[in-house]
Amino acid sequence: MKKTLTLVLIPIFLFLTWSIAAKVQQSELFKSKSIFPLKLEYSNKQIKKHTDKENAVYTDIIYGINGTWDTIPVSIRARGNFRRANCYFPPLKIYLKKSLVQGSLFQGHKQLKLVLPCLLENRSNDDIVKEYLAYKIYEELSEIHFKTRLVSIEYIDNRDKKLELHPLTSFLPQKKLEELYNYKGEEAFAFRKPKTYKLMSILIEDDKVVAKRNNAKLMKRFVHPLNQGEIASITNSFFQFMIGNTDFSTAYQHNQKLLFKNLKTIPLPYDFDMSGLVDASYAVVSNVQNNQLDISKVTERKYRGFKRDPKLFQKARKFFLKKKPAIMQLLDKHQQYFEDKKEFQKTRNYIQGFYIILEHDSKFEKTIIQEARVK
Repeated sequence: MKKTLTLVLIPIFLFLTWSIAAKVQQSELFKSKSIFPLKLEYSNKQIKKHTDKENAVYTDIIYGINGTWDTIPVSIRARGNFRRANCYFPPLKIYLKKSLVQGSLFQGHKQLKLVLPCLLENRSNDDIVKEYLAYKIYEELSEIHFKTRLVSIEYIDNRDKKLELHPLTSFLPQKKLEELYNYKGEEAFAFRKPKTYKLMSILIEDDKVVAKRNNAKLMKRFVHPLNQGEIASITNSFFQFMIGNTDFSTAYQHNQKLLFKNLKTIPLPYDFDMSGLVDASYAVVSNVQNNQLDISKVTERKYRGFKRDPKLFQKARKFFLKKKPAIMQLLDKHQQYFEDKKEFQKTRNYIQGFYIILEHDSKFEKTIIQEARVK
């Protein structure tokens, strides 16, 4: 009887141990506050030609952990409509295979996003740090948020380098190999001379992971902001006003996801490169759903939230004011990552400008209460 019970309990114990380990590994990727060092190699020209999971580019992520380097095979594709069309480096969607990341720092993740600098400019890495700070600020404001990590990448744009067949290609049929690599049983080749770049970037978890972590469900349908959770919706609107972002729509899920939890719809914002906080050289005032705004540059703030009970606005105001010390401290802790200290001061001043509005009744009334939308 004891032997039978032992045989039953051992598999259960092993399963529970593996499950706990998987959860620990999954959280470890984003738990660290330090910059995550990566090495990545692929053809930038090739990645711009492929736009979906079925037409991916196969490569390896080499990552630093505990003073050493480890490697996992992945497939990647370009993502993001504007950036993919207009940027020198498009942002990436990373696909990971469960059996190949088992036991690694990436265990528990099937998909990740990697935001790269858009253009080849001296300020590009600082723009990435500023966008990263937008994610971290929202993390201070809402329990439901994307986990992110600041990354330093040694990126090699391989152009004329001979490549071994990638491990993930073993899962592909021969016809697909020929299509992707012009492969006829020999090694695959890229076509241009390699060039190395040192880039800052942002690693972002998948929205399905956010939903699972918060016991919520992702929503695909249209939900008007006034039908979303009141506090969550106002928090999102205040945050977007804080960073000077108008390039979003919670109803049409433009740079927003919607989660459903406890019978409430909750917005989940992302992609802040068009914000006044980042003030990217290519940024333009958004006209989402052909809605022209009466501002001429992204650094001008425009409140895009809807009219609510004034008591709710005041509640949000007090909440944001309470969070001011933590947010300013967050900014100061990241000063070291700015290459241009003037860009840091500009970033800090921009957030201070938001709090000047919140701290003065007349400015708060004029720029938020009176500007709240009715349609």
